[in-house]
Amino acid sequence: MFGPWKIKILLIVLAIGSSSHGYRILGLFPHPGLSHFKVFHPIMRGLANDGHHVTVLSYFPDSDPVPNYHDLRFEGQEVLTNAFSLQDFTGRTFIDNFHEFHELVVWGMDSCKAALDSPAIDQILEAHRVAPFDLVVMEVFATDCMAGISWLLQVPLVGLSSCAIMPWHYDRVGLPDTPSYIPSEFSTFSEEMSFWQRFENWLVTRVVKHLYRIVQISDNRLLKEKFPNAAIPDVAEIVQNTSLILINQHYTLSGARPLVPAVVEIGGVHIQGEKPLPPKLQQIMDQSSNGVIVVSFGSVLKAATLPTAKRNAMLEAFARFDLQVVWKWEDELDNPPKNLYTQKWLPQRDVLCHKNVRLFVSHGGLLGVSEAVHCGVPVVVMPIYGDQFLNAAALVNRGAGVCMDYEQVDNVTYIASCIGEGLSDSTFYNKD
Repeated sequence: MFGPWKIKILLIVLAIGSSSHGYRILGLFPHPGLSHFKVFHPIMRGLANDGHHVTVLSYFPDSDPVPNYHDLRFEGQEVLTNAFSLQDFTGRTFIDNFHEFHELVVWGMDSCKAALDSPAIDQILEAHRVAPFDLVVMEVFATDCMAGISWLLQVPLVGLSSCAIMPWHYDRVGLPDTPSYIPSEFSTFSEEMSFWQRFENWLVTRVVKHLYRIVQISDNRLLKEKFPNAAIPDVAEIVQNTSLILINQHYTLSGARPLVPAVVEIGGVHIQGEKPLPPKLQQIMDQSSNGVIVVSFGSVLKAATLPTAKRNAMLEAFARFDLQVVWKWEDELDNPPKNLYTQKWLPQRDVLCHKNVRLFVSHGGLLGVSEAVHCGVPVVVMPIYGDQFLNAAALVNRGAGVCMDYEQVDNVTYIASCIGEGLSDSTFYNKD
């Protein structure tokens, strides 16, 4: 008799060995952030559509997988959807570079431990013995833990990055980081920096690159505990054999930079074909002939946690414009202005590409920024965390956006001024 665990292994083997054509590709995505996986999913699904046999370990199973796409689930972490409160953010300072790096370190360690503790890892290793994988595709972000799995499988390693490449990823593919004009993922700058901004960029890049060794030491320890007899090398050594890194950025937004053949920009890869809007939302968008302002703070930040003074100031500023406002807002609002429509979740790409949209008010997440650029919509960007400041600087430098400081978002006049600048035909091209 087969137990449940052996049955799962059998199903994996059958799924990845059902045809003699195509490569057997394993995707390892231990970070629980939905916005990250939205970049990786179309790549893995596209490989399956092209005839390869794709097995994906993540926190986000495909709701409608194609025949060659097989899901296994990591366990041990909460999915990061509407998970961060806006109450805790006060602005960006120099020291925040290192606060955020510390949070990434904790994320990386937690992701590694949860991944290695997940039964899916053992199932994959057993399945590999029966029908070997040809390639491992893993996220390169805040841990190299899954590189240890690629070494156990003895197959080539490809990295995927959902954001600008991190400082500690350059060396593994021989890519120059050149902090004199290439802003770090942690920075608030475009490539046009003053002397002191270049110095700060250089300092932060160099310091966090060396501090990342803390994560790799933790990865090594956890891998040794999981596989005490495997003699897995240092993950820092394993990742030097990375064959390719695909990064979610594009020179049209981020600026031209030197790239080696092992690094390929794939910015906008998550943007798929247009889908119909829900009927009520479609009606509102179609009837808003004066124009629509779309407001969204992404999948991780919870808009409804916006402090009361800032929320009320934004609502009052929106009321000054004879435009429909469509806001991804998770709770009920008391006495909203007449021109406001809220919805707990927005099909963001399809909303932004509607012909009546004139402006996007965003936190500056790279997926939303890419969608706005794709749809030809200017952005008022209010960066909160991480690479959002980098994305905001890139938008402003390209003449495609206005930066709105979170610290001043309790000032109605300031908010209205930012929105007005974003809407100005003298600053941006109109979609039509």
